[in-house]
Amino acid sequence: MRRHSLPALRGLCVLVLAWAGGAWAQEVSETPTDQALWLNLGALTYHPNQSQGYNENNSGLGLEYRLKPDTSVMAGSFYNSVYRNTNYVAVNWQPIALGDWKLGLAMGVMNGYPAVENGGYFVAALPMASYEGKRFGVNLSLIPSVAQIDGALVVQVKFRLF
Repeated sequence: MRRHSLPALRGLCVLVLAWAGGAWAQEVSETPTDQALWLNLGALTYHPNQSQGYNENNSGLGLEYRLKPDTSVMAGSFYNSVYRNTNYVAVNWQPIALGDWKLGLAMGVMNGYPAVENGGYFVAALPMASYEGKRFGVNLSLIPSVAQIDGALVVQVKFRLF
């Protein structure tokens, strides 16, 4: 990761958490147990098109704050499948609950993919399934193949901080 992008990422994480804290304070109908802060550890990916030599170990760090049972905000950075650094901020809306699993959509902005906006920021929306246990969780996402983008299955491990 470039050194000059780390302070910007830290600042972005602080802003997202400050916003989340304000939203949490306004939400009087939810119980405190609905909120949770997760540490996300990059991701593992599987690309069906293996001929492109993709990086399947997308190491990185991120934070995810669950505001309500169906809504969380996410921000982080990882080393992506095309060997570039990616920063992201997203809202994860998951209105369908099946036991400990939640199903929905993550919507946000990200960068670092030369085939999209020359590596600059772009809007993305991906289907997201999440399992959240007491201390351990996982996010699963499916990136569809569109235009210059090869699809992938994404598995992101996360650990609950509180």
